[in-house]
Amino acid sequence: MKKKRQKKSTKSSKTSSSKTKLVYSVKSKKKDKKYVFQVVENKTKVIQTFDFRDKAKDFADFHNKNQIWLVNGGIPNHLCMT
Repeated sequence: MKKKRQKKSTKSSKTSSSKTKLVYSVKSKKKDKKYVFQVVENKTKVIQTFDFRDKAKDFADFHNKNQIWLVNGGIPNHLCMT
């Protein structure tokens, strides 16, 4: 008698979509005669706004390096500013 073995290539859809990297970038926007710097995830979701570009760049660099929210497919919508 032969034992049945499960295929090794079976993966859930959540793990296959989590292989793509998240990209965080800094966009500048003018608001009431002063500039505000927004950290944007994958060019769609505004995550956080800052008054200084340095702080926004540090925040984006940290999330690009560590990829904390990669398992969830990005930062959840209820934590975003959009």
